[in-house]
Amino acid sequence: MLGLSVHRSAIVGQVLPSLTVLALLLSACAPQRAGQPESKPAAPAAQPAASPAAGAPAAKPGEAAQPAAAAPGAMTVKFSHVVAKDTPKGKAADRFAELVNQKSGGKIQVQVFANSELYKDAEELEALQTNAIQFIAPGTDKFGGLAPQWDATALPYIFTSDAAVNKLLDPDNPVAKELFESMRPKGLIGLAIWGNGWKHFTDSKRPLKTPADFQGLKFRTSGKPDEAFVKALGGSATVMAFSEVFGALQQGVVDGQYNTWSNIYTQKFHEVQKYATVSRGGVYLTYGVATNTSWWDSLDADSKKTLTDAMKEATAYEKQLSDKDNADSLDAIKQAGRLEFYEQTAEDANVFQQAAQPVIQEWEPKTGKDIIDKLKAMNQ
Repeated sequence: MLGLSVHRSAIVGQVLPSLTVLALLLSACAPQRAGQPESKPAAPAAQPAASPAAGAPAAKPGEAAQPAAAAPGAMTVKFSHVVAKDTPKGKAADRFAELVNQKSGGKIQVQVFANSELYKDAEELEALQTNAIQFIAPGTDKFGGLAPQWDATALPYIFTSDAAVNKLLDPDNPVAKELFESMRPKGLIGLAIWGNGWKHFTDSKRPLKTPADFQGLKFRTSGKPDEAFVKALGGSATVMAFSEVFGALQQGVVDGQYNTWSNIYTQKFHEVQKYATVSRGGVYLTYGVATNTSWWDSLDADSKKTLTDAMKEATAYEKQLSDKDNADSLDAIKQAGRLEFYEQTAEDANVFQQAAQPVIQEWEPKTGKDIIDKLKAMNQ
C-alpha cells in the first residue's frame, strides 16, 4: 500500500505542473469580454514626436488611416471627430492622413479616430487645448464659446446659395483667415473650413410645413444658433452631443433633429423618425478644422508645409464629396421607406427665412455685426 501511495504521488507531481501550464495557455488565448469600454487617452499634452508606429498596410482612399511603418523618430498625431467614417468629413480626415504620410515620406503619421471614439463634441475642444490630440473638425458653431465670431457662420439664412458658402470654404478667403486667427488667444488656430451640406428637419410627430407645425415639439440641435432658429420657428430645442442623438430620438427625449442627409443616413436617424422636410436653404453645415496653437508653432518649417499642403488637398477632396454623398444618402433614405417627405416650396422657404431674421439680429451683439456683414456679402 505504501508503494502504491508513493506511485500516485509521483504521478500527481508530474501532472499538476502540466495542467497549470495548459491553463495559463488557454487563459492567454481566450477572447476578451465584449463590451468593455476603452479608457480615453490621458489629458496630459501629447509629445510632438511620438514613438514610431508599428508596421501596417497603407489605407486606401475612404478607409481609416492606420499607423503605417514609420522611420525612427517619426511624429504621430491624432485627429478626432464625431461623425461616421463614410461621411464627407470622415473621408476627408482619412484622406488628410494618407496625404500627410505620402508627403512626409512616413515621417509624420496621422491617426484618425471617428464616431466620438475618443471624445464627444465638447470634450474634443478641451482635449485639443491640452494637446492630447492635434486635430479636430467640429461644426463651426462649436467654436463660438472660444471666439463668438464663429457662431455667425451657423446662423440661419446667413448664406443663400452654394456659391456663397464656397467662398467661405476657400482657405485663402480673408474672412476665413480672420476666423482661423480669432481662436489663437484660446490656444487654438483654424486651418480649414469644410462643408457638408444644407441641413434638413426630421421629426416623429407630424410634417413640418410651416412654423406653426413646430409648436410643442422638441429638437436636438448642434449649437446655440440652431437652438435659436428652432425657437424662432416655434419649437423648443436642446444642444446635445452628436453621439447621443440616436438614443434620444429613439427614446423620445427629443422629437426631432436638424442635420444633413449624410449625417442622418450614416447615424440611422431616419430609422427612428417618421417625417422629413426637404429644406430650400436655411443652415449650411460647415466644419472648422483646428489644431493646438503651441504645438503648431513648435513645428519646423518642413513639417508645417507638409501638413498645410495636405490640408489644402484634403479640403478640395472634401468639397468634391459633399454634394454627391448627400444626394446618395437622400436616395438611400427614400429607398428605406421609413420617412414621409415634404419638400419646401419657395413660399415655404421665404416664411422660414422671415422667421429667422430676429435670430440674426439677436446675434449681432454677440458675434459682432462686422463678421455678419462680411458673411452676408458673400451672397453677392
